[in-house]
Amino acid sequence: MSGVHAVRSSLVALAAALLAVCPIAAAPVLAQSTAPIALHVDATSAVQGILFVHETIPVVPGRLTLWYPKWIPGTHGPIGPIQNLTGVVIHAGAPSGPRVTWTRDLVDLYAFHLVVPPGTASLDVAYEYLGVPGGRLATPNILALSWSEVILTPAAENYATQFIAPSITLPGANWTYATALDTSAHAGGEVTFQPVSQEKLVDSPLDAGINARVFPLGAIDGAPVELAAFADTPEELLASDKTLEHLRSITAQMAALYRWRHFDHYTFLLTVSDLLPGAGLEHQQSSDDGSVGDFLTNDVALASRGSLLTHEFNHAWNGKYRRPADLATPNLDVPMEDDLLWVYEGMTQFYGNLEAERAGFATPQLWLDSLALDYAGYDSERGRDWRPLVDTATSSSFLYGARGPWANERRSVDYYGEGALVWLEADVLIHRLSGGRKSLDDLARLFFGNGHDTGVQVVPFTRAELIAALNQIAPYDWTTFLAQRIDAVAPHPPDFVTGGGYKLVWTDRPSEDERLTNAIRHVIDLRYSLGLSLNAAGTITDVTPGSLAYSATIGPGERVVAIDGRAFKGQAQCDDVLHAAKSGTPIVLLLEAGNVYRTVSLNYTGGPRYPHLERVAGTPDVLGEIAKPL
Repeated sequence: MSGVHAVRSSLVALAAALLAVCPIAAAPVLAQSTAPIALHVDATSAVQGILFVHETIPVVPGRLTLWYPKWIPGTHGPIGPIQNLTGVVIHAGAPSGPRVTWTRDLVDLYAFHLVVPPGTASLDVAYEYLGVPGGRLATPNILALSWSEVILTPAAENYATQFIAPSITLPGANWTYATALDTSAHAGGEVTFQPVSQEKLVDSPLDAGINARVFPLGAIDGAPVELAAFADTPEELLASDKTLEHLRSITAQMAALYRWRHFDHYTFLLTVSDLLPGAGLEHQQSSDDGSVGDFLTNDVALASRGSLLTHEFNHAWNGKYRRPADLATPNLDVPMEDDLLWVYEGMTQFYGNLEAERAGFATPQLWLDSLALDYAGYDSERGRDWRPLVDTATSSSFLYGARGPWANERRSVDYYGEGALVWLEADVLIHRLSGGRKSLDDLARLFFGNGHDTGVQVVPFTRAELIAALNQIAPYDWTTFLAQRIDAVAPHPPDFVTGGGYKLVWTDRPSEDERLTNAIRHVIDLRYSLGLSLNAAGTITDVTPGSLAYSATIGPGERVVAIDGRAFKGQAQCDDVLHAAKSGTPIVLLLEAGNVYRTVSLNYTGGPRYPHLERVAGTPDVLGEIAKPL
């Protein structure tokens, strides 16, 4: 919004200096002029689901290729939404100039080939970006804009050297906005920003809306941190003093964890809406976050979903500043290699969950409950019998889109949650090796804090460099440790439990965290008894290979109509049936698929089974030490 990031004279001067001293790299086919590309987004119809985009691209005559971004940092796949780019019309010089014909590349569908006519100094390029139903673009009161979705640019070997001058027409003059970009002019709904590199533009999303509120959250070494929230209704922004205290604690905990920062300012861009899909995408000086409408006003929502903010903020250190070398690509067309996502996302998942607990969003018990749930869930996956954890990272490009039926056999993007357990086990081990004097926090401080403050920059790293840093903290055979957990087919998840002072136990009642998690996801969880997962309507979403349900030929997509002659109602009914079956009476399911019905009997006497962590008397409570706020 206009008051969120006022023009910072020092940064404006820096941008001007960069424009003066940084030559624009030559494209493989045609050199771009030194003048920046003028980009304008007309968002007046965003509520309708369409953006009108206009670019003026400095060129010289000859062959030219325009590229649409494919590999967007943080998305872990070549998934730039090219299917939403429509109405591409190009003219020479001005909208009234001769129309220029373009041809899409037959192999790289993100590339558009054309010939710039003689005597042409610029191209006038107009096109539309289409929002899709259920997509993350706009509601009647909110706009969430990712600049990577609305740019076509000449090829550049290094997108840090290609400059763009962005501007936007907001949906209305009464809309306010927030972004990490620096504003040069704002009048009514018209906003112009300082020219920036394509790299920085793609890294600086914009949120706007009618209902907005900015929450200052303190500073890290002089760099201000704030949360800019946009909502469908004003009431959804009425955060309590307690909630604000927890939000401010994020800044304090992160400062204590990393000690040094690598941004000049940081803004959580947060949409709270039951209409706009949720989101979580990291950027160096902001994050694109989206959650439910009562996120800021409901303690339960904050407890169960607050790690969204801490996860994305962690990426300012792990992922944006220190980045795996094969993810630090020079432009958005070069493929990224995802084999180190168990660091980029796994350690971030670990600290996202832990820092949410340290900040007070969730209680220590909820954190322990979530660990039990994660361990049991990954331990039940039969996909781990054939696929090592590293392959879930390498395969992330297609695993994101494959989540759903048979996830237990396939495995999903486990480098997040199981990657987090790897780092928790490493933390427990560091505590033991150092006699409690060191922890994983010391690695985070050394490797990602890196000993000094910086502005926005990328410092790539390799697996070998990370292992060397681990050995600085606690000498050990970390190469073998990681190889066994990351590269090898492992029958069980990392064991953080034994050395952490706990043991995994099973009871007939879900933990508070599991109850909240299942309620949010509308899941009925029978994985550890019958081998089934269902949604609230009774449709089977997954089946565990080797389980009773699997052996009875039950598959995903079938719907449980009735259990033991009674209409299906939900988790409580299922637990009652499981208790009753202890007597030896078979459980009878009436299943329906495509209007075809069948009955299946399951002989199960084990009752409901839910995972919990239980303290082992007489052992150090290492997990409790890890959970303590910094």
